[in-house]
Amino acid sequence: MAPKFFEELRHLANTMNGSPKTAHSPFEKDNHIYGLRGILLISSFLWLFFQTFIPTVATHTTSGPGYQRLLRIIFGTVLWDESLISSFFFVLSARAICIRFLKDPTADNFAGTIFRRSIRLVVATGAALFISYGIFAGLGTKYITSFKQTLQNNSINPPRVPKTALQGFNALFDMFWVVREYDGQAANAFWPSGTLGRISLLYNQSWTTFFLMVLLPFARPQWHPQVLLLFTFGAFWMCSWGWYNACALLVADATINSTLALKLVSGLTISEKKDWKVPYPLIGTFMIPIGLAMKYTWAVFPRYVNDELVLHPYLDLSEQTTRRQFAAADPYPRVDNFFIIFGLLLTVETLPRVRDILSTPGLISLGKRSFSFFVAQSLVMWSAGIKLWTHIHVVNGTSVALANLAVFFTTLVTIVLFAEAFYRAVDVPSQWLATVGYHWVTK
Repeated sequence: MAPKFFEELRHLANTMNGSPKTAHSPFEKDNHIYGLRGILLISSFLWLFFQTFIPTVATHTTSGPGYQRLLRIIFGTVLWDESLISSFFFVLSARAICIRFLKDPTADNFAGTIFRRSIRLVVATGAALFISYGIFAGLGTKYITSFKQTLQNNSINPPRVPKTALQGFNALFDMFWVVREYDGQAANAFWPSGTLGRISLLYNQSWTTFFLMVLLPFARPQWHPQVLLLFTFGAFWMCSWGWYNACALLVADATINSTLALKLVSGLTISEKKDWKVPYPLIGTFMIPIGLAMKYTWAVFPRYVNDELVLHPYLDLSEQTTRRQFAAADPYPRVDNFFIIFGLLLTVETLPRVRDILSTPGLISLGKRSFSFFVAQSLVMWSAGIKLWTHIHVVNGTSVALANLAVFFTTLVTIVLFAEAFYRAVDVPSQWLATVGYHWVTK
């Protein structure tokens, strides 16, 4: 019944609008999405290294020399800002997960997208989490506490270790069921660097994309922007991540649907009578400075960093939370990140030369291994990296600068090797298992 229903809807949509598969779209490949992930990997490595070993360069919560604070404000605001990096990964994920279905809107592709993503993330994340359990159960965490005190790093906390296997399993289970307080989940407390909550957020919010994307192939293309922007307004009002989901889906839809793709190439129409149009790359490059101006303002005056929440009316009307409580509970979709991310994305999507540069084999290879590098960075830096730093600086009396330099290059090489091993041993098999599992269930 379900496949027949989808086929009838698709036939009706093709009759009214023309199918994205039969009509030509100027946007054929999506390899530049991997390229963007590859660049973000470099930024995430820098952030984690600085956050762990030179915290003043990464955060205002730990005091340090003035030149380090200056580096954070000038360069860290753009090149290794954790909020920007994690939000960009979130948007690229929402941009990517809908591609298969939008290009071929069948029941099989819709169900397959949901099933494969669920199995792949559970298996890969579970493997990473249990590796972490083993490492820190064996090494303990006292050396991290000692390292934190020696460096006077207020930005990190030692990971906890589950007391029983059941506690460890429940932490993994909750990641894919609990839809609030992502940073307060047990799995996040068990993970070095406390960033595993981002995976939980990314997975649970992907259901918003799944819900919205199933409507698009069967509605008139000219209605797509209005519907998604209306949803965006509601999510923005609530300060929900659905605001980012809907905008990322709109970008994907505009590049896949032949009717919208042609409009994206021709530009935004200001006046049909006078044929006034604004190129979308110009709109994108206009958005980026707005976001940068906001981020630099918060970098210079960090005590005002959450004041942008005044733009979300729900938080002032809700009786269950205040702006201060909301900001402290979880990461939220920031306005400054939105302008930078979607300004860049709009520019990249509409400039073929930029897409070609981002589609180079090296960046694509890095992007495909993004999850593996995410796992490797935290585990290597918080085990071998901190151990090596302590041995070089505390035991041998080498300067902090030389210890940092040695740890930087040593962990970089180790992370590359660890990530490649994890990619081949866990990530690729998890994708294979997800595909085989889906065919076993449906065929």
